[in-house]
Order: sequence, then structure tokens, then C-alpha cells
Amino acid sequence: MTNTQKDSVKKASGFYVGIIAAVLCIAAAVMYGMKFSSITYKETIYDSNVCLLLGITAGVAIIMLFINKIAAYAPVVLCAGSGIACLMFVRLMIWPISDTIYGIEPFQHMNELYTCAVLLVLSFLFSEVSLYLKKTKEAKAA
Repeated sequence: MTNTQKDSVKKASGFYVGIIAAVLCIAAAVMYGMKFSSITYKETIYDSNVCLLLGITAGVAIIMLFINKIAAYAPVVLCAGSGIACLMFVRLMIWPISDTIYGIEPFQHMNELYTCAVLLVLSFLFSEVSLYLKKTKEAKAA
């Protein structure tokens, strides 16, 4: 067996699920940044740190996934980044949601809120799934 055959590895399902989680992070950052930066409400509902956190998380995780030695740690970065961003989003959206539920002042942008929340939760769930899957596997010798 030659050295190239011994060192060759293929990407496993955890790699692809991690890439999907990173893409969902980017989609959530774009959605939140584009939609919520222009919405005015009586409380602050936009924090650029959410977009920054999601973008950095996705970028670092994608780079880590392509480096075989540290690919197993990429979902940890994705879980932490998307989880913290999700919690930051909930903290920012608690007032518009509670005002709408109690009938104080209805929030007019619920569709954007739902879309962004779904993207954030999906990015967190996919990163959790990727955490438990193998990122690389040994290539079969021909």
C-alpha cells in the first residue's frame, strides 16, 4: 500500500450536514440583516452582532470542515455560534412577540420573524446532527 492510498480520505455524511448548517447560518444572517435592519419598532429589534456572529461561525466552520484533522470540531463551532445567535434573536424579539400576543401593539412583520426564526433553528439543528456524524471516512483501496 502506498502512502497516497493510506492517507486518502473521503468526505462522510457529517461533512455535508455541516456544510448545510453553515449555509443555513449564512441564510439566517442575510435574512435577519436585510429584513430587520430597516424595521422600526418601539424596542430595538436589530443587532448587527447576530449577523456578524453567524457569518464568522459559518466561515470558520466551512474552513474547518475542509481540513481533515480538525473537521470533527467544526460542528462544535457551528453549535455554539448558531445557538448563541438564536438566543440573541429570541432576546431581541421577545417584546414584539409579547406585545402581539397580549394585543398591546401588533407586530406587522411576523412573516419575516417566522422565516428568520426557522432558519436559525434549522441551522442549530443541522449543526447538532452534524456533531454526531463522521466527517471523513477512509477511501476504499481499488
